[in-house]
Amino acid sequence: MKTVLGLMLIAAATVWGWPAIALSDNAAIGYLDALEALSMQGRAEEYCEHMHEDVTVSVSDATSMHGAVRIEGGKKEWCDYIAFATKGMSLLGMESQVTRNGLTVTRSWRHPWTAEVSYEEQRTSTMTRVNATLRTESADQWTLVQTLSGIKVLRLKVDSRIAR
Repeated sequence: MKTVLGLMLIAAATVWGWPAIALSDNAAIGYLDALEALSMQGRAEEYCEHMHEDVTVSVSDATSMHGAVRIEGGKKEWCDYIAFATKGMSLLGMESQVTRNGLTVTRSWRHPWTAEVSYEEQRTSTMTRVNATLRTESADQWTLVQTLSGIKVLRLKVDSRIAR
């Protein structure tokens, strides 16, 4: 009986304890920073490996001088966009400073392997090779899920615009 109870406690600790560490506030920030680094380095393929196969994306990007970009879809649509958007990073000498305000990480005891992450972002992007700076702001919402192969993005909603 003690063995069964011990195994149940270990199972409960694994189901609820591990995600509490893997999807904590600090872990979520580290994960988002790692994705940011991959995109800034133009490593779109590696970035896309962090997307869940069933990811849903809703992005409204009004930061371009050529008009707003809307992406609604799944992994293919998002990864196609990321591949396109990251191609010119090194050519432009892109450097970004990102500040995330009001970061919240919410987890439910009923879904211990999932975390909802939201924040307001201020970004200053400097294109050193063309001597230009762009300031943007966005409201971002992510759903991160702990899988057997690591953390994956299950949902992404972003509304970005030129900073006021």
